[in-house]
Parts: sequence; C-alpha cells; structure tokens
Amino acid sequence: MNNKRKGKIFIVSGSSGSGKTTLLKRLASLKEFRGNLVKIITATTREPRDLEKDGRDYYFLGREKFLRRLHNGEFIESQEIYSDYYATPKKDLLKVINAGRDALLCIDVQGTLALKRLFPHDAVLIFIKVPALKSLRERLHLRSSETKESLAKRLEIAKEEIGYARYYDYIIVNDVLKGALKKIAAVITAERSKAK
Repeated sequence: MNNKRKGKIFIVSGSSGSGKTTLLKRLASLKEFRGNLVKIITATTREPRDLEKDGRDYYFLGREKFLRRLHNGEFIESQEIYSDYYATPKKDLLKVINAGRDALLCIDVQGTLALKRLFPHDAVLIFIKVPALKSLRERLHLRSSETKESLAKRLEIAKEEIGYARYYDYIIVNDVLKGALKKIAAVITAERSKAK
C-alpha cells in the first residue's frame, strides 16, 4: 500500500495591485518551503509587463496557440480576464501534487472556484486584500502599464473580486508586506501539518 501523501494546492487570489505576485515570489524563496512548495506557472495571452519573463512569471502564448492547447485539454482551468486568456497547465499541477509536493498558484477568483470544485479536499484558498480601495487605487496608479481607462476597469473588477473573498478559507490583509508574508507562511505551515 502506498502511504505517500498527495500534495495540497495553495491558491492565492486578490485584485490587481493587492501585492499577491510580490508575496508569492517572496514566499517561494523562504527556506522552509524550498523544494516542497512549487509555484505553478500559468499561461496567458497577454503581453509581458516590464521585467516579466516567459517561463518564469507566465507562459506567454499567442492567442492561437493558447486556444489550440485549450482545445487539446492541456489546461485544468481557464478564464478570460481583461480580454486576455489565463489558464493553469494540467500536467504541471498534477505532476507536483501526485509527487506529494505542494503546489502554489496565483489565479483569479473564477479559476480558484473552478479548482476548488475539482479538488475540494486538497485546495486551500487564500485571498489577499488591500486595507482600503484608496490604497488599491494608489498602487495601481504607480504601475506604468495602466491607462486611465484600464485603471478604472481594474478598480471596478477589484470591487467584484473582494465580494468573493467570503468563499476563501483565509483572508489576509496586505497592509505591511512582511506581516502578510508571515501570515501566509503560517497558513501554509498549519495546513501542511493537518495533511500528515
């Protein structure tokens, strides 16, 4: 009999500008998680932002290639956000959790709910929230990639996404980066100890 534990899936979501990407980069580099917590790189059709790299931050795919992979069943979930597609590669996620390692995903609310339906006992949902919409507006304004129109759209969608936070297992307010990082690390440590 094989007693190897199946890995957990830690899914982190939050509105644009909540700091989720920064938190996940720092989290994955913490020594207590190295080797056992694997960040799953998602695929997207959007253009890379400054300093983003294909295969590290996302798999940047052309629309045609993305849709072909979607049609071939290569994604476990996919969503259209801001006129671009995003998806989680099925093979990458299953390889990690079937090896008994934990997966770390950064995906939107709809993708999160889809994965929770597929993995009701293995998915742990963590929502990153900003202290106030005013601070979210300020954070998004600092991005050089935002136009006035895209900023307004992101703020509108952020309000909707915050309404979904109640479906998450944990809500972490990212007012101070170090504090939020400690809270996420504590959640992961506690959830991993439950699985043993």
